[in-house]
Amino acid sequence: MSNLLKGNRVGLIKTAAVLTAAATVLSLSGVLSLTAFAVAPSDYGLKEGDTISAAGSDDPDVYIVNDWGYKRLFLNPQIFNLYGHLGGFSAVKNVSPATRDAFGTSGLFRVDGTEKVYGIESTGEDTSVLHWVNTSGAQAVADDANFFKKVFVINQAEFNLYTLGSNYTSVNQVPSYSRVPGTTPTPTGPLSVSLAPGNPAAQTITNNAVGVEMLRVRVSGSGTVNTMTVKRLGAGTTGDFGDVYVYDGATRLVSGKSLSTSSGEATFLLNVAVNGTKDLSVVADMSTGGAGNVNYFSLTGVTAAGGSTVGGVPINGNNFAISGASSGGVTVTRSGSLFNPTVGQKGALLSEFKLTANTEAASVKRLTMINDGTVKYSDITNLKLKTNVGSSEWSGTMTSGGYAVFDLGSGYNIAKGGNAIFSVYGDVAGKKDETINLFFEYSTDILAIGDQYGQGMAITNSELDETTDRTDLTLQGGALTLVFNGPSATTVGTQATDVTLLRYAMTAAANIEVKKTEFTLCVDTTGNGAFDTASDESLWDDLTDFKVWNEDTNTVIMGPKDGTAFDDVDDSGSCPDSVAGAQETFTDTFDLFAGQTLNLKVTADFDTSLDGTLTQSGSIVKVVLDDYSDDAGVTVMKYSGTNTAVAAADIVPRADISGANITLTSSALTLSLAGNPSDQTKIRGTQDIDAVGITFAAGQASALNVTTIKLTGYASDEVAGTFVAGVDGNGNDSGTSVANAISNVELYEATTGILIAGANKVTNNSLGTADTGTMTFGNLNWNIPAGTSKTMLVRVDLSNNTASGTAGDGYAFDIAAVGDVTSLDSDSNTVNAGNAKVNGTAAAPTNVLTVKNSGSMTIATSADSPSKGAIYWGQQNAPISKFRLSATDEGQYIEKLTFMAPPAADEANDAAANVNEVVLTYKNKAGSPLTTTQSFGSAASVNFNWSGTDVNRPYVPQDSSLDIAVNANMKTKAQGATQDAASAVFFSLDLDDKYNGSTANGFRAVGEGSGTVLDGASTNIDETAGANNQYVYRVFPKLEVVSVPTPYSLSGTPTVFKFSVTAMGLADSNLRFDNVAAGSGSIKFEILSSGNAGGDSSVTTYDDSNSEIIDTATLTDDGNSSGDASYSMDFSSKIIEIQGGSTKTFRIQLNGTSVYDEPAGNGEAGDYFQVVLRDTTADDTALVNWVGNYAGADTAADTASTAGVLRSVPLFGPNFTR
Repeated sequence: MSNLLKGNRVGLIKTAAVLTAAATVLSLSGVLSLTAFAVAPSDYGLKEGDTISAAGSDDPDVYIVNDWGYKRLFLNPQIFNLYGHLGGFSAVKNVSPATRDAFGTSGLFRVDGTEKVYGIESTGEDTSVLHWVNTSGAQAVADDANFFKKVFVINQAEFNLYTLGSNYTSVNQVPSYSRVPGTTPTPTGPLSVSLAPGNPAAQTITNNAVGVEMLRVRVSGSGTVNTMTVKRLGAGTTGDFGDVYVYDGATRLVSGKSLSTSSGEATFLLNVAVNGTKDLSVVADMSTGGAGNVNYFSLTGVTAAGGSTVGGVPINGNNFAISGASSGGVTVTRSGSLFNPTVGQKGALLSEFKLTANTEAASVKRLTMINDGTVKYSDITNLKLKTNVGSSEWSGTMTSGGYAVFDLGSGYNIAKGGNAIFSVYGDVAGKKDETINLFFEYSTDILAIGDQYGQGMAITNSELDETTDRTDLTLQGGALTLVFNGPSATTVGTQATDVTLLRYAMTAAANIEVKKTEFTLCVDTTGNGAFDTASDESLWDDLTDFKVWNEDTNTVIMGPKDGTAFDDVDDSGSCPDSVAGAQETFTDTFDLFAGQTLNLKVTADFDTSLDGTLTQSGSIVKVVLDDYSDDAGVTVMKYSGTNTAVAAADIVPRADISGANITLTSSALTLSLAGNPSDQTKIRGTQDIDAVGITFAAGQASALNVTTIKLTGYASDEVAGTFVAGVDGNGNDSGTSVANAISNVELYEATTGILIAGANKVTNNSLGTADTGTMTFGNLNWNIPAGTSKTMLVRVDLSNNTASGTAGDGYAFDIAAVGDVTSLDSDSNTVNAGNAKVNGTAAAPTNVLTVKNSGSMTIATSADSPSKGAIYWGQQNAPISKFRLSATDEGQYIEKLTFMAPPAADEANDAAANVNEVVLTYKNKAGSPLTTTQSFGSAASVNFNWSGTDVNRPYVPQDSSLDIAVNANMKTKAQGATQDAASAVFFSLDLDDKYNGSTANGFRAVGEGSGTVLDGASTNIDETAGANNQYVYRVFPKLEVVSVPTPYSLSGTPTVFKFSVTAMGLADSNLRFDNVAAGSGSIKFEILSSGNAGGDSSVTTYDDSNSEIIDTATLTDDGNSSGDASYSMDFSSKIIEIQGGSTKTFRIQLNGTSVYDEPAGNGEAGDYFQVVLRDTTADDTALVNWVGNYAGADTAADTASTAGVLRSVPLFGPNFTR
């Protein structure tokens, strides 16, 4: 950083923003910016024009701040010293990095006294380039609402130090700069307000938009905002608005208010506490009408608690123009059935409704429901919003004002015409008979943004608003209310600790002391669905450590006891099937306070290896909380501080609470062969091959952590032969070894691509040992959740060692024995695989990796090779041929290609005389389309070469193909293009297997894995002809139909055909149609027509641009339907020349229709007339004739069309009828 001082350096900021400070908002191009402040200098004890530095930090550069919350960098000391009035380095204020970073760094400035705004681009430590931001003020504000606030003023001397670069045409091109932001310090001191950074930009809104954020302000400091007063301004009316609100994020703070028709103001009582910063938004619902009106809001007054005035006002928002369009609508309807929840219930369904999107799709952003019931806001917790489709879920908050607020973040999308059902769930405390009534109070409480207009959609709510029928939920319960809270039926291991058997809640309406609690154990030993007698506690040895927890404090309040202690009563009324269970009375005493909800869970340990006989793998266990009311008394439960028992009638429910079925299952690991990869062939040297996939499935009982995997590799020197572990010593090649062929083995997880085990996890490698062939991976940490499966891929690298013969060698991998996989369940018990040998048998694996020495290739003409056609002198990138290269067994890099024109019929001479360069288009391995060009040699051939390290070599993927397009840049007349007088000029370009007689130089492909070279002498590498010849002209005509207005009626003198002729050639050529001979200027049309009894008609051809006659001819017997007439347009009246690249339009007029007087009727067709220009006819193949190389003399060669060359024909005119 050159010679800057450590403590005072004015440093570099790459892409830093410049410019010092225009304190007022500029108005350029008539656009006034009213957008957001970032921060205020006063928030940090600073003022505009202060220079700051975070000395001693990793960025001690010097900046200057402006009133809009932005700063600029002084790029170096020389620039800083140009501003002596700032007081030099001694006046720089030392601030924390967090304060420095609170000010955005700007990259915009203008020279004092000028209006051009420049952006800065850093090009080095202390050097930068300026770019004029050449855009309108309106566009600048559209691109960045804070554009003008970021513009700093510099003097001419600083401007002269910069280099000027090319203009920017958008603000978005200005490089941005942002160091890693620190934590913005919390502003302290009295409250103040400023425009918030996220203040909405100027925009056009629909006339019925709902929930439009009009203004966002930031309150800074410490204190309480008591009131806010806002005022509508602009060329609109108060009638443009419905209700107006104040929001804190997604939370509505106030009821809706109407604007005063006299003052346009509304004052809101907030009482919002602020400690640091808080952004508040003014939100409005629009009233229909007001199209064309423009409004904006101003914050005109803020008071703090105690009535003191808060500084910073007035603050203006941006203009909102009202369009004549209306947003789509969202209809609210009730959905489903609701049931009264019980006091203490978890996840109770509190409301359910359907939103239907009409006219446009909707993105639901926020929902606010008010509770009009008597339950306190603090008694509704853990709010969740869920949808009926997918797994979308959002957490909500219940405000002290009784509003359930859901912020849906990026939104939930509902298709146009579609709907979604939303369900509100919550945990409910409170008291018996208290109520919950949720509904939408205002339209703004449902913010759904339409996809067409981007505005809040209109809300239609006649089923869930405050004036209509709502679902009133009444809390059920007594003096003591118990609620089952789970869990659902589940499966656990046969050796498991702290298994949750039951969750329940107890809610008291008064202070209650619980002295006795009874639990019963039930079991279905075999899991056949019939519960067994389980009253003998001595048989419950497998269940231990039974205890009850207070979930809120994570403390045990009852127990622990083992199953053998359940010896109090043989309970025959609690277990399913009326069988007797083992019951135990817990005398642990605990208290509930009035209004308190106690959340409890019952847990126990299982170990079926102990002496108990009631449980085993497959057994189902259930625990039952015995009904408190069936033996209510003072010794069981009483009101605290009294000897009054809680009466049975005051306990809800008066029934047992049964836990769900808990199934015991041994932790299990099952292996299976994955569907992918299957059998495959690869070439030696290929890397990263997935040889086999093995799926590991964990049972429902427990998640598994796989710690050891032993693979066995198998080999065979005959792919269809017998495989042997490690080394095949029985075949033709006794050296066929897994270790010889495979240089590296790693294990990957298929779905995520995570590495399970690499070389560093190999604890034993015996792949090269005969009859062993194993590789062991240890110290693994691969987790498989309970009840799920994951697929392990065995990924290998092949060595470059030679394979056996042309058929190659076969290799396979498997897990040979159940003990070859070790895992641990959630209780650290060892679990081995339950099965093995999933990849077929050792001798005949299912999935085999065949390794060969090299791949092969074939070459063919591509199916979409260019058709026969015409090209002109000087034409660039003219399509000539296309070839398809196919690779089998391995990808191929192409390093040599040769193309030539065949010598037959002078094609080679014609090509050499007219082709300047050959252009190839192809793809490299990355799939990028590439183009390369070579000069065409005098021998009518061209040879392309790529080095072995060139990443842009053509690449043919394994078992796939690559198309190579061969185009030509044609010679111009100045470059020597020639055309003989008597014969057509045409050629094709073939892919040749030789260059200058050498097959080694003609073609070269290198195998991606094996490195094997294929050349022109290799199998299937043969000369391949291009599909079609291309005909070369200096200029040729492109004829196209031009539409003729309807009706197509045979009356008067109709224009029956209109066509254009474009001279396809360079501007130095002229397409000439003269009348020296038919061969030098004629277009022969066919006339499809019928008349009443024969006769002749005539046609005249006009230049459509000026109606000048070009040709007139009689159509002999054109009215005779027995044969088609013809019209040869011979340019008898005028010679036509069309410069290359230009177009001329002609029209053919039928001079009278007297021979076409038979209308349609009596089931017979009327007379008809149609002009057609064909490619060829049975009588003639040269239907279009022109002079293609005219040089001012009639001796220039005539040019005749060749069948199939002029691709724009045939042309069909409209069918005219009587």
